[in-house]
Amino acid sequence: MPARNVVEDIKAAQEMMNRGITGLDVVKALAKNGFNDLAANVLNLLKQRISGDYLHTSAILDKDFNVISAVNSRNDYRGPGTGYRLSEERWNEIKTISQAIKPSDFDV
Repeated sequence: MPARNVVEDIKAAQEMMNRGITGLDVVKALAKNGFNDLAANVLNLLKQRISGDYLHTSAILDKDFNVISAVNSRNDYRGPGTGYRLSEERWNEIKTISQAIKPSDFDV
C-alpha cells in the first residue's frame, strides 16, 4: 500500500458526500470497471451495515460474510488458560501480516 495523503483522502471523501455518491454507486463503479470480487465484498459489507449484525459485541465477519459475535458464538472464558488459544500455525500467519505495525514504529 503506498503512503497516503490523508488531507487529499479527506477532501475526496467530502467531495463524494457533497455529490451524493452512495456505497451502491461505488459497488456499481467497481463492477463496471472489472473489479467484480471487490464490488461483491463492498456490497456484502453494505448488506451487513443494513442488517446491523456487525454491531454486536466483538462481531467479526468470516470469509463468507457470516457474522460471528457474542450473540451466536458464546464466550466461554472462565479465567486464565480457558479462553481462545491460537494454534501455532495461525499465530505464525498473524505474525507475518505485511501491514502489521511494530510497537517500536509508534512515536510516544
